[in-house]
Amino acid sequence: GRHARGGVHPRSSTARLKMTQMSAPARKVPLEDIPVRPGMTKDEVAELFDLRDYMKNERSGILLDLYFNCLAYASTCGFTTEKTSTFLAIVKAVHVKAVSETQTIANSFGFFKLLATQSSVQRPPYSLGIFSFAEMKEMSEYMLSTYYRHYKIYQYAFTTLVRMDVQHVEPLFETSVAFEPLGFAMTEEEYDAKQEEIARLAAEAKAKEEEEAAALEEEEREARLKAEYEAAMPEEVTTKVAEVLAASMAQMKEELEAKFAEQEQTLLAKIAALEAK
Repeated sequence: GRHARGGVHPRSSTARLKMTQMSAPARKVPLEDIPVRPGMTKDEVAELFDLRDYMKNERSGILLDLYFNCLAYASTCGFTTEKTSTFLAIVKAVHVKAVSETQTIANSFGFFKLLATQSSVQRPPYSLGIFSFAEMKEMSEYMLSTYYRHYKIYQYAFTTLVRMDVQHVEPLFETSVAFEPLGFAMTEEEYDAKQEEIARLAAEAKAKEEEEAAALEEEEREARLKAEYEAAMPEEVTTKVAEVLAASMAQMKEELEAKFAEQEQTLLAKIAALEAK
């Protein structure tokens, strides 16, 4: 047959190899090698993915459920260890990228399909045929019915919330001084008279305060002098006054007792006279 320009037949194996290499992805997205083994418990999966705090940390608990359910799905499908490890690596890479870049569900699923495709087509070194086309399709349906069905919840749970405190502040307006209408304005003579009246009232108030202060000071001075006078009185004078007062009180007591006795005798006599009748 005829050869194409350049001497290479378009249907030759060399041409097909070049066309395949040109249509292959520019680079392979690396995936983590996750050392899984059959029959792993939930605690073992938590240890594998460094989610030991899943009992206290809600995010760790959500991730552990995601990976453990994927592991159960892989076991149900009869995946080999290599397939199970690759599937979990794809799920982890998809979730990390979705959260770190806040991807839309369309972009995230597109990334999942890229990883699934590069693991389902034997095209070294760009992709490896780990999964069959049927398995890749089933994985896609599983992810759509589980992870992407609750995609917004995952985004909400793993996106750092930014809290904004909004405080309402009233705008500050400078208000001008309100002037009285000209009809209420005073003449210069009226203003001077008003100022004189204000000054007079202030002087009277000040004089009254000074007078009250002087009276208070005088009372305090008299009280102080009285105290000093009493303190300076000789002790014998004080004693004499006390004795005179005591004698006077004793005399008054005797007089009162005599008067009370006389009244009592009179009252008893009246009572006896009444009883005699």
